[in-house]
Amino acid sequence: MMNLLSDKSKELMKRENAFDFLRYFLMLSVFISHFFDLNAIDKPWWCISGLIRIRAFFIISGFLVFYTFNKNQNLKVYVEKRARRILPPYILIVVLCFALGVIVSDLSFVQYFTSTETYKYLITNLGFMNFLQPTLPGVFDTNPVEAVNGALWTMKVELMFYVSVPIVFFLMTKFNKLYVIIGVLLFSLFYDWLFTELYNHTLNNFYLLLRKQVGGQFMYFYSGTLILLYFETFIKYLKYLLPIGIASYAMAYYNIVFSYLEPLSFAIVIIGLSYVMKYFFFLRKYENVSYGMYLFHFPVIQVFIYYNVTQYNVYLSFFGALLITTLLSIASWKLLEKPIIKQTFKAKITQLIPKTKANHS
Repeated sequence: MMNLLSDKSKELMKRENAFDFLRYFLMLSVFISHFFDLNAIDKPWWCISGLIRIRAFFIISGFLVFYTFNKNQNLKVYVEKRARRILPPYILIVVLCFALGVIVSDLSFVQYFTSTETYKYLITNLGFMNFLQPTLPGVFDTNPVEAVNGALWTMKVELMFYVSVPIVFFLMTKFNKLYVIIGVLLFSLFYDWLFTELYNHTLNNFYLLLRKQVGGQFMYFYSGTLILLYFETFIKYLKYLLPIGIASYAMAYYNIVFSYLEPLSFAIVIIGLSYVMKYFFFLRKYENVSYGMYLFHFPVIQVFIYYNVTQYNVYLSFFGALLITTLLSIASWKLLEKPIIKQTFKAKITQLIPKTKANHS
C-alpha cells in the first residue's frame, strides 16, 4: 500500500482543527443568502457570495476526502463509507419533497400523483440530475422562485469528485504526484476558460451552466488535496503562507495572474484558518449536522414563503425556518444518518421484528 503523505504529515493530521466551525459558518451563510434570494429581497453588503461558499465547501472536501482514501486505499470500503454518509439524508429529502409536495400543491391529490412531472422530479433528483426537473407540479407556483430544492445541484458535482479520487490517486502512484495534481488543476482552469469564452461569444447561458459543473470545480477540490499532499510543509510555514494567501486572494479580483492562482490562494486561506482558529476547536466534540441543514434548508424556506410568514414578519420567518431546519437535521442525524454510518441501523430494524411479532401473538 503506497502512502502519498509523509509520516510527519500523517501525525500532523491528528491535530485539532476548526473544520466543523467553518462548515457551520458556511452553512449559515448559505441559509442567509438563500433566504434573501427566495424572498426576492436585496442582499445586504456583508452577505457572502454563493460562489465563495461553494468553493470553500469543495476545498474542505478535497482536503478531507482524499485523506480518507489515502488512509485506507480500499475501493470497496471507500465507496461504502461515502454512500453511507451521502445517500441516506439525500434520498430522504428527495422522497419527502416528492411525497409531501401534494400538501402545498395547487393540484388535487389525484392530479398531483398522476402527473408525469411528479415522478420525473423523483427519478431525476434521486439520480442527482436536479437541473432536469427542479419543480413539482403546482408546488410553490406563487413563490418568487419555484424550485423545490435548488441547493441540490452541487450534489452531483460532489459525487463526481468522489468518483475522481481513486482515479487521481492511482495516477499519483504511477507518476509524480505533483505533476498529476498540476495536470488536474490546469485541466480545470482550461475548462473554466473555454466555457467562459464560449459564453462571451454566444451569450448562451447553457455555457455558464456547463462552466460551473465538475470540470470547472476540480481546481478547488484538488487545491485542497494539493495542500494535503504537502501538509507537513504547509503547517511548517503556515504563519507566512496564510497572510500571503489572503493577499493573493484579494488581488485575484484585480490582476489576471492572481486570478489564476485564486483556487490555491483560497485553499490556503480556508485550510489555514481551520488550523489557527483555536477558539473554535471545541466544536469537534459535538456531532456535526451541517450536511443535513444544507439538504433541508431550501424547501423549509420555501414553505415559509408559501404560507406568507415572511410578509407577516421577516424575522419570525428567518428564525423559524432556521430552527425547523436545525431540528430536522438533528432528527435526520440521530434517527437515520448516524445509525447507518455506525452500521447499527440494520441491527435495530432486525431487533424490532421479533418484538413486533411478539406483540401481536
